[in-house]
Amino acid sequence: MKLKYIGERSIISKLASITGLPYKDDCSWVDEGDHYLLITTDSIRKETHLPDGTDPHLAGRFMASINLSDIAAMAGHPISFMTAYSVSPDLDMEYLEAIEEGMMSVLRKYSVDFIGGDLKEGDDLTLVGIAIGRQTKKLTRKRSDIAKGQMVGYTNRIGRAASGYIFYKSGYDRKRGLSMLLGVEPRISEAIKMSEYGARFMMDLSDGLYASLDQMKQDYGVGFRIVRDEIAYDDSVNKASEISGSDVYDIAGNYGGDYEILFSVDEANYKDFQAAMDSEHIEVHFIGETWNGDNIMFDGNAWHPIIGRGYEHFSEKPKLGRIV
Repeated sequence: MKLKYIGERSIISKLASITGLPYKDDCSWVDEGDHYLLITTDSIRKETHLPDGTDPHLAGRFMASINLSDIAAMAGHPISFMTAYSVSPDLDMEYLEAIEEGMMSVLRKYSVDFIGGDLKEGDDLTLVGIAIGRQTKKLTRKRSDIAKGQMVGYTNRIGRAASGYIFYKSGYDRKRGLSMLLGVEPRISEAIKMSEYGARFMMDLSDGLYASLDQMKQDYGVGFRIVRDEIAYDDSVNKASEISGSDVYDIAGNYGGDYEILFSVDEANYKDFQAAMDSEHIEVHFIGETWNGDNIMFDGNAWHPIIGRGYEHFSEKPKLGRIV
């Protein structure tokens, strides 16, 4: 069967049955006694991830940031970074240099060392990042930390990347749209503090809120009960809704690309955790809880199933989601 009929997550699941990979987290890890060495990789392609008009400096920043976001999603400290590039011989050297400068601006911001990479000739532009981090075992957050009876929330507000996509595609404001879509900020310091104050599971929202809840339900069997009106979305979502005709909650929940941190907290620790986040000036919004049932959402009148569409590579299903 062709990959386009299977979908990214099913492909990964089938391959994992061959490799025997035992975990489904944002990073792989190596046991170092009291610590884990965290290792992750992510790639972007010009055709798939970089819309026409994307500044190469922004492209480099985006590539570095999405890799560091995986380290953040396990509450790790990023320490080193590598790359592997496949580029067309017709690409301008100045364009490639700008990508590298954008990447380095992110690495310098988070005190991450660049330690080398690989360069090959190819047909297009493919940028692969490899990020290495470290964290104590006690503070490393894993998806398997999910359990029933936890409160669920995320950092900041969602829907900014989706709005950027709509601004770009509609022509409303293409330059601003690209900045919103690709201007990712890995939540490194926030995630570390959240872990210190008792956050349980974490993952970044690269594929969208609803898709992430669906993935967690499939992987770990724990369901989510979400209150729709508690979903905090970016101010830009209202304008994006006006332009596209889509519901604000569809834009906020069914697109990806925000890279905020979805997390849970034990119910008994909920109030203390919220107070700690306020004192640390970290914006978090709680939207519901975990339970034994299916993923459902209360719309003010009744509970309805949550349909997790989001974005998925290798899929011919309708893609409401991001182009990243």
